Amino acid sequence: MPVYAYVLLRCSRARLHDVLDQVRRMEGVKSASPITGRFDAVVEAEAEDLRKLAELVVGRIQAIEGVERTETLVAVG
Repeated sequence: MPVYAYVLLRCSRARLHDVLDQVRRMEGVKSASPITGRFDAVVEAEAEDLRKLAELVVGRIQAIEGVERTETLVAVG
């Protein structure tokens, strides 16, 4: 059963659009949009399981230059 999540990103302002361009090309990313508030962007993601979701967030998204912090919200219903 797939896992769905929203990943909040805090990015350096100068790199936000570059970060979003890279994230949007990643497998498992359904959308990535800039937002207002404490975070700079939200990513809608889908993965095969929690391990694959962790690989996407920790292994790929957090590795992008300009990503300062992430918070992952896993959908439960």
